[in-house]
Amino acid sequence: MHAASERRSVTPAVNVSVLNGRRLTVTTIAALALLTLLASCRGEAPTPPAAPAVLHLRFAFTSFGMTLGGTLELPIMVVSSAGDIAPAPPRLALVSRDSTVIRIAGGTTIESMRTGSTWLVASLDTAGQRLVDSTDVAVVCTAELVAALTPRSQTLAVGASFTPTIKLYTCGGHLSPTDTFRWSASDGTVVRVDSLSGTTTGLRAGQATVRVQGARYGQLGGVTVTVTAP
Repeated sequence: MHAASERRSVTPAVNVSVLNGRRLTVTTIAALALLTLLASCRGEAPTPPAAPAVLHLRFAFTSFGMTLGGTLELPIMVVSSAGDIAPAPPRLALVSRDSTVIRIAGGTTIESMRTGSTWLVASLDTAGQRLVDSTDVAVVCTAELVAALTPRSQTLAVGASFTPTIKLYTCGGHLSPTDTFRWSASDGTVVRVDSLSGTTTGLRAGQATVRVQGARYGQLGGVTVTVTAP
C-alpha cells in the first residue's frame, strides 16, 4: 500500500513593511509613492512676486534759457523702465537753488527775476521710490533798447519853459541802463535848449524838435515842441 503523498502549499515570499501597525506590501508602498508624486505634480509652483517698476523723474530739457521777466510752466514727466511716460502729479516738489534768479510761482510754473543762472531740482515720492531730477536754467537779457521820453510832444507859449525827461529800458522793461545825455534843438530860433538838463524855452511861434543823444547809445529820439504866440 502506497503511502499517501504529503502535499504542501508553497506561498510565494512577499516583502512587507509595517506602517502605523499595518502590514504594507512592496506594491502598496509603490502605489502610495506614485500617489504622492501625482499630488505634488498637480500643485502649481508659487509665482514669485513681480519686481516693482523702476521709475525716473525727468525734465523735458536738461538745460534751457529764458528772458528776464518771463514765466514758464515746466513739463516734468515720470518715465518707467518700460518706456511709459506720464505727467508728474501735482504733489511733486520743485525748488530753485537761487530764488533771486528763478522764483517758483506755483506748481511747476517759474518766473525769471534777474539775469544769471541757477539749478532747479524736482523730487517726488511715489511707489515706494524717491525720484529726483534737475535742470540748469539761464536768465538772459534781450538786446532791445527802449528810450521813453516824457512828454513825446509839448505846446508852450513864447517865454514859457518845460524840462523833458528820458528813461532807458531793456530786458522787457526789467533793466534800466544808464547813459550821459546831451540835448539840442532842431531850430534854435524857435526854442532854446539847455544841453545838460534839456530845459526848453519858447523863443518865437513855430515848431522844433528837442533831440537827445546818449554818449553810449547814440541818438535816442526827440520831443516835438510847438511854440505859440503870447
